[in-house]
Amino acid sequence: MSADLFNHGTAVGQIEGICSRLFDAWCETRNITSLTFLLHCWPLISIEPASLRQISNTLGELRKSHGGALNEEQTKLLVELEQHIKDLQVHAPEYYAVDRQGRDRAWVTSKLLRLCRIEP
Repeated sequence: MSADLFNHGTAVGQIEGICSRLFDAWCETRNITSLTFLLHCWPLISIEPASLRQISNTLGELRKSHGGALNEEQTKLLVELEQHIKDLQVHAPEYYAVDRQGRDRAWVTSKLLRLCRIEP
């Protein structure tokens, strides 16, 4: 993906969407092990590189250590999630350099409003 076509907001939205789908699936099937790994790193508090590394490392460990607890679709979602995180790390380092604190605060606030179903 070229830097010109990369959209930071879309990539973050895709990461959130995948995590939400995994959360729903694992709640439905009561897959406690997978839920424990996911809830260790998600929901994302910020979109800084350290948070993205944590979700990548944690869910990568889930895939390596407990891959048998995942179905084929969930494994594909984890691979897709890893790719979105890599894309963010490659294409958006400058995004984090400018006004990170204000941007993160706005992002977290909008996320909380959506989670609580409060319209601004």
